[in-house]
Amino acid sequence: MTTMNEERTRQLDALQHMEAYAFRKQTEIPEIRATAVSMEHRKTGARVFLLLCDDRNKVFTIGFRTPPSDSTGVAHIVEHTVLCGSEKYPAKDPFVELAKGSLNTFLNAMTYPDKTIYPVASCNDKDFRNLMDVYLDAVFHPKLYREEKIFRQEGWHYEATSPDGPLTLNGVVYNEMKGVYSSPDGVLERAVNEALFPGHPYGEESGGDPERIPELSYEAYLDFHRRYYHPTNSFLYLYGNADMAKQLQYIDEAYLSAYEKRPLDSEIREPEPLRGMVRKESAYSIAESESEAGASYLSLNIRVGCELDPLRCNAFQVLEAVLLDVPGAPLHDRLIAAGIGEDIYGGYNYGIRDPYFAITAKNTDPEQEAAFLSVTQETLRELANGALDHDMLRAAINVAEFRAREANFGSYPKGLIYGMECFNSWLYEEDPCMYLQFDAMFAELKKKVDENFFEELIRTFLLNDQNAALVILKPVRGLTAKKEEALRETLAAQAAAMTPEERMQIVRETEALKAYQKAPSAREDLLKIPQLSRSDIGTKAEKPVYEERELAGLPVVWSNLFTSGILYLRVFFDCSHLTLEENSCLALYRDLLGYLDTESHRYGALSTLINLNSGGISFGMEAYPDLLRYGPDTRVFYADAKVLPERAGFALETVREMLMTTSLSDRERLKGRLQEIRAGLKDGLTAAGHSAALGRAGACVSESAAFGDAIKGIAYYRFLEALSEDDQGQMEAFVRRIAEITTGLFTGDNLRIHVTCDETSLAAVSDALEGYREQFPETAEREPRFDWKREIRSEAFESASQVNYVARAGNFREKGFSYTGVLRVLKTLLSYDYLWNHVRVLGGAYGCGASFARSGYGGFASFRDPNLTETDRVYEGIAAYAGSFQADEREMTKSILGAVAEMDTPLPPMQRGLRGLSACCSGLDAEALQRERDEILGAEPADIQALAPLLDAVLSDRAKCAIGNEKQIEAARACFTSVMPLVRQKKEET
Repeated sequence: MTTMNEERTRQLDALQHMEAYAFRKQTEIPEIRATAVSMEHRKTGARVFLLLCDDRNKVFTIGFRTPPSDSTGVAHIVEHTVLCGSEKYPAKDPFVELAKGSLNTFLNAMTYPDKTIYPVASCNDKDFRNLMDVYLDAVFHPKLYREEKIFRQEGWHYEATSPDGPLTLNGVVYNEMKGVYSSPDGVLERAVNEALFPGHPYGEESGGDPERIPELSYEAYLDFHRRYYHPTNSFLYLYGNADMAKQLQYIDEAYLSAYEKRPLDSEIREPEPLRGMVRKESAYSIAESESEAGASYLSLNIRVGCELDPLRCNAFQVLEAVLLDVPGAPLHDRLIAAGIGEDIYGGYNYGIRDPYFAITAKNTDPEQEAAFLSVTQETLRELANGALDHDMLRAAINVAEFRAREANFGSYPKGLIYGMECFNSWLYEEDPCMYLQFDAMFAELKKKVDENFFEELIRTFLLNDQNAALVILKPVRGLTAKKEEALRETLAAQAAAMTPEERMQIVRETEALKAYQKAPSAREDLLKIPQLSRSDIGTKAEKPVYEERELAGLPVVWSNLFTSGILYLRVFFDCSHLTLEENSCLALYRDLLGYLDTESHRYGALSTLINLNSGGISFGMEAYPDLLRYGPDTRVFYADAKVLPERAGFALETVREMLMTTSLSDRERLKGRLQEIRAGLKDGLTAAGHSAALGRAGACVSESAAFGDAIKGIAYYRFLEALSEDDQGQMEAFVRRIAEITTGLFTGDNLRIHVTCDETSLAAVSDALEGYREQFPETAEREPRFDWKREIRSEAFESASQVNYVARAGNFREKGFSYTGVLRVLKTLLSYDYLWNHVRVLGGAYGCGASFARSGYGGFASFRDPNLTETDRVYEGIAAYAGSFQADEREMTKSILGAVAEMDTPLPPMQRGLRGLSACCSGLDAEALQRERDEILGAEPADIQALAPLLDAVLSDRAKCAIGNEKQIEAARACFTSVMPLVRQKKEET
């Protein structure tokens, strides 16, 4: 057996002697425990960067420089369409076939302002090669040259059902970007880039401006692919424990060797300096129910130089935290105190050739422009001249370093994130290792704190208004409806100018596209896509990692995992007894913690103390369903801390201080923070409307969903609205109520601990817990008063959105059905077959999906959907789809692979530990998990068919929620029992 070092040496030797590639550079990167290798394909000049390490979650990415020359979204549309069939894999949608039929741990493609990348990841060697091959053939040999309907489906097309009928526009990217531009942040970003980078690709919209997308011709789209999708313009990245020489040899033989190096100018040049502050006004739409007063944005954006310097890059990220993000951030607080906006945000925008720093005031008025600039510049001058708190800088550096070493990217593979970091320098002909080597950089950054380095950055860049743009974004009531009416008039005029034959041609093209979309891929084409078999899937379910102990007289759930010396600590309290409204009160307290003074610390000083001594402390709420008896949920309020073991005592004491002694006496501070929370949640409801709609529909049939709605959804937003707009008495009532709630909640008898660490670190936790219970009041009466009742609603919430989010929900357990692992297979089938084909391909929505829970909850939702009632009709056909489902062994295995891939995605230690805690609190044991896996692996078409009655039961509840376009909702008002604005007008302005 060879050791890891011997294998690394063998690989490096093989790479150095490859005929097709020139070996350029080898670099050890101990920070990520990898050896980096830079190479170049001799024949084409394709750039290659490898990270050799022992991570089994392998990543491959191919990227291209794709600077746009206009805002038609050509780069974005090409990104979508290359994955719609290729020479080797001519099926209509290989991406979907891989999504539902592989063990991928990541599968996607992304368009940026100057590049497009195609990453895949898998832990299975055979699967990894399959994914890599399909993606390589997609980018180099796409079917889009032979099938114009691919462009029309994903990009844009005219639709008409009869020669005399109305002419409309549709397309997946077109609707996706209508969703982006339904958010004021999307409109603001567009205006900022136009102002900062005139005449440069960064001044265009690479994703596509919906008003410009219909200007893109099929020929221009093909020309873009021909120009940029060539090996000479490519960047190939591989990460993990794969045999790198073997992979590169295949890439050369199968793809690169067929090409020659060619002259290709894709260089991302430095934008010209502005030579003075640019002022730009723009507008965004609000609903008719909303007020234009106090709804503007003021945004100052400063270009901070093209020099690619990791030290400067990280220094600006530290300044972002210190100036704007952390509690007590001076620029944020000064602007809020001056009454300029309800929220102040922004920061360092990098990952492009010319980064910029943004400072944005939200929910303000244009008349505040002078005050906004004056307060901003005065505050920055004071900070540059000695007022910058060096402890705040050190704290921000500590947190940044903690996160870099922790490398916790949730369910995303490490190699994916490292690859994205590489592109931030590699794309501009700089060292791809630049942002991965952070030991020396953080050491230097710490030294620079006492050398006035940060003050000099503020003085040199942030106070330089000669290379900056001020954007004023104003709300306009009903702007979406006005634009839609203008589009209708334009299309009507175009139709009127057409000959009868031209109008008939559009009808024929519409019918031909629909026929193409409805037709399944030829079986022989599907068979060409490589696929694993059931025997390639591991049969053993991963057991939840936890054991219950008692430490220092406290019940402790311990997840015994290797964590690289980091201690993940959760302090939690059962809040199951509270009503839904009380949970909304508690959720607001959750969002206030850390932003108000405590008995011992001002909030800014407390934030600095936390960040100097830990990786952060945060608060949250969660529901655990009872999966043993299917009784009431267990709902908890928790505090999470990331610390080194020797700081366990600090974390526990700080959590106690914040929970028990946070003061609500500063009513102005409380009101200001409430406005920020409400403004942030409003944006969240708009940007993630599918989640909000699904949660709201689910609240009718699931106590878990109702709890979620009360603490982070529409019900929580309504609670914040009422509190914000009512008189002072409402706020006083909240303060009294939260005192009553917390008195009965934060007690010693209600205290539990979860910790994720190894056995050595557990000893430090045990020591730190001595006497901890006694620091809380011992007991309190907690009368059960949770008041959720099953109540079916069919609701619609109107907004200024150009698109919709349509959800249905129901509960199958209430009707006598049990959970089975086959539901995971069904979820894959619905998300990537039935719903994908009907809601996305035929309907033009950007996304759609299904979900099922062990508790009995089932739901369906669409994302950035041009339709409303049509999508609901699609949901009505779900049970019939399942009941008539037929599949051969290959097709059945495909969906099984997709279900397993979702379950088996590797998680970092923190998330694995929390999964163990969830299993403990829910009563989910290893036997149930193994039974679920066995049901998945053994699933047959008859098992899917047998779920039709369960689906009928879910749909029969008829719990609905739609969020979106107010005109479409008004037209469908009869379909809902309740129609109301998503955002209500402020009370004093009604």
